[in-house]
Amino acid sequence: MDKKPCNSSQDPEVRKGPWTMEEDLILINYIANHGEGVWNSLAKAAGLKRTGKSCRLRWLNYLRPDVRRGNITPEEQLLIMELHEKWGNRWSKIAKHLPGRTDNEIKNFWRTRIQKHIKQVDHNQQNSQQQKSSSSDHHQTNTSQASNSTMVEPMENYSPTSYQATNLEPFPTQFPTINDHNSSCCTNDHNTNNYWSMEDIWSMQLLNGD
Repeated sequence: MDKKPCNSSQDPEVRKGPWTMEEDLILINYIANHGEGVWNSLAKAAGLKRTGKSCRLRWLNYLRPDVRRGNITPEEQLLIMELHEKWGNRWSKIAKHLPGRTDNEIKNFWRTRIQKHIKQVDHNQQNSQQQKSSSSDHHQTNTSQASNSTMVEPMENYSPTSYQATNLEPFPTQFPTINDHNSSCCTNDHNTNNYWSMEDIWSMQLLNGD
């Protein structure tokens, strides 16, 4: 038996890449006359060789009349940060609280501006802490070195030779001759000044350093 050839119908070629101005006008006019509806059906009915997802994103993010693009205000930025801290990366839910803003724009703003700023602040804080720690360690090292290098100079050693009794007369090499062998060295005679007593000898010895 001869087999009949199977004619498989192929879907029309789907366009990708940037939208043209002509495609934008077709989508805007169709939605203005028929509403949004089901996006896959809308793409075919409007005669656009685009997927339903591509038409939806193009309309919501760029073509709808109330869309707001760029110039995110400080108030919107604070709201994005608060909602992101509460819900995380749920961009569509966050976008519902910012009229006219798209989830795609909010996501891009978060990643390119806020998240980058947060990382930079954290990096600066880490560098600041490392610098403070390094400065503290350097100060402690300098203090330790200064304390080790500080030495108390010893007092000059006292040398007996450094003291010289220059004003004292030298000890006599010979004792005066005592003529009277019977007289005492300790008599209180008027001639006792010519003789040396034991106290005089001890005093002279102390003065001469003997």
